[in-house]
Amino acid sequence: MNAIEKYLQRYAEPESADLANFPSGFNHALVIPAYRETTVIVSRLSELCQRRQHTLVILVLNRHDSDNSAPLWRDAFSTLMAALPLLWSSASLPLNLYELPRQGALLIVDRCDVPIAATSGVGLARKIGNDILCQLIHRGKVKSPWMANTDADARLPAGYFTAQDLADSGDAALIYPFRHVFVDDCPKLPTVLYEYSLHYYVAGLRWAGSPYAYHTIGSTLVVNYRHYCQVRGFPKRPAAEDFYLLNKLRKTGAIRSLDAPVIELEARHSTRVPFGTGPAVSTIDALDDSLEWPLYHPDSFVYLRYFLQLLQLLTAQPVTVTQACKQLQLEPPSAVQLCQLAEALKLQQALDHCYRVGDSADKRLRALQDWFDGFKTLKLIHLLRDQSLGTLNFHQLNGHYKTHPVITSSAALGAAAITIIALNNNP
Repeated sequence: MNAIEKYLQRYAEPESADLANFPSGFNHALVIPAYRETTVIVSRLSELCQRRQHTLVILVLNRHDSDNSAPLWRDAFSTLMAALPLLWSSASLPLNLYELPRQGALLIVDRCDVPIAATSGVGLARKIGNDILCQLIHRGKVKSPWMANTDADARLPAGYFTAQDLADSGDAALIYPFRHVFVDDCPKLPTVLYEYSLHYYVAGLRWAGSPYAYHTIGSTLVVNYRHYCQVRGFPKRPAAEDFYLLNKLRKTGAIRSLDAPVIELEARHSTRVPFGTGPAVSTIDALDDSLEWPLYHPDSFVYLRYFLQLLQLLTAQPVTVTQACKQLQLEPPSAVQLCQLAEALKLQQALDHCYRVGDSADKRLRALQDWFDGFKTLKLIHLLRDQSLGTLNFHQLNGHYKTHPVITSSAALGAAAITIIALNNNP
């Protein structure tokens, strides 16, 4: 039994096993979780199918077990679906396939009557949809090996599926570029500040040389189904499911950040998840001065760069952390801080394991990079924030953006800073 069959038989959600006689002939497919959304999304999906033939969209309607509002918005979807031709229906589960333009189809997965536990949230909703799609790819019903994921607030560009057709099938995942667009009264300055913070963090990781330098936003994510099975799918979490999935996927293959096309994300008030864009924008907007929103100190990424260089030295030759710091020729404060970080993260224990399992510097480094993953990278940044460097708000950071190497490494950050200043001066 290979990894795909093992996953589908042992770990996939029940909906993925109830697909007898499901139609075939789809070129691409897309998964969207929908919680307290409007039926406007169906019109948008119809437009997507008009642009691309033989597209399957899997829409997972869901509600949390603590939320009694679902029947109100779910009924609107039921009314709309009644006007579409029914192509297929499950014999035992609420799975119904409807016809969309140009041989496209919309599979509605209804998890409102049988709600999702609040502790599982959007992670389980995504897992249900992706498990279904994984099964359909495995059975040859969908041709593309890429499992596209997005959200109801995303506007997918022309060329969205073309980028997947041109991608390296050996990659574990693809990440589309994105920008926020405004459609209602969502505050602009807080939204742009939050978007800046996302780009700032990834730019810092990239400058430092981290192999985990990519955005972790479910709206922009496409996953290779083989790698998806290797890591046992989306984690059942109420938030950050995209972060943890990508953290596992990076250990199985490359995460490719695409240059184009750009996905537009509608900026809107939202409390659908406990953290993320919606709650962050609300928090920033509640500040007396939005520019007081804290950001990681740019020196955090300097230390991260040193730490990654330290890993390379330690896996190349059996020396102590202190000896390796001396080889890096760091100034005493930096060397002391680096040793403290190594101790807090239990680097020596991880290093000992790498020497036991790796008979070459390359193998040891690969194993140590798997250990020092995206989660531990964030933990290092937080240790620096909490124990020594603190944070800088945008007022303070703006004074660095023309000089600090982390910030000047990204032209996009400079352009975003100008936009923020303009919005602040002309709200």
